[in-house]
Amino acid sequence: MFDHTRRVAMAVAYDGSCFHGWQMQHNATTVQGKIEDALEAILHRPVRVHGSGRTDAGVHALNQIAHCDLPKAQDLHKLRGGLNALAAPAVAVKKIVEVPAAFHARHSAVGKTYRYHIYNRAYPPVLAPRRCWWVKAPLDDEAMRLAAEQLLGTQDFSSFRAAECTAKSPIRTLSRIELAIGNWPDGTLMIEMEASGFLQHMARIVTGTLVAVGLGRLAPEALPAILAARRREAAAATAPGHGLHLVRVAYDLDIYPQLRALKD
Repeated sequence: MFDHTRRVAMAVAYDGSCFHGWQMQHNATTVQGKIEDALEAILHRPVRVHGSGRTDAGVHALNQIAHCDLPKAQDLHKLRGGLNALAAPAVAVKKIVEVPAAFHARHSAVGKTYRYHIYNRAYPPVLAPRRCWWVKAPLDDEAMRLAAEQLLGTQDFSSFRAAECTAKSPIRTLSRIELAIGNWPDGTLMIEMEASGFLQHMARIVTGTLVAVGLGRLAPEALPAILAARRREAAAATAPGHGLHLVRVAYDLDIYPQLRALKD
């Protein structure tokens, strides 16, 4: 620990295909480990970095938020340059701002937005195979929308969380879920969902279940029964991690107005 510190928050983007997730692991390369190694190289002592949550292996981030405590005299502009020189090309520290000592990247968060990219063509996604899920068979996007609408609101999402999930409560509020059809280098269908928080694998299980509906393996009307079952086995298979992107983390900007500077 430094003698005189200040807390900073940083917006981080990363290519998840290069890592075994965010969380530090022994004998595995992680985003947290990469940033902590870079900080230690610059400051010549270890610094613990706390993220807003754990992203799984292969999952990408456009705006992961993390915090750590640094020496008061540290120049944040130079620090960002140093971190990007050491952590590139798979990690980018986009911005760093000073925040109150009470701020915590995970505990202060009030919501998150995830986006899942699906490549729905008969031929492979040669331009971005590590950023989307290739689903060859045509998807019924209208059936998927009907199913998605039934997930909105405050619900028990036990059927949509990993068996090893350690969250104390399965209750989450899914405030928005949208499907967008287009033709992008990394996908043809985007599923974007915004919630008060996500259980382990929740976004990927929701996606896998909606794809099962789109393929005709489940009826849109089956979603209420899947929710009511409160068993992981009731929902469909978990979508691959490499199609998922953490888009943003929400905070109360009246309490932490400094975080406005982290927004793109």
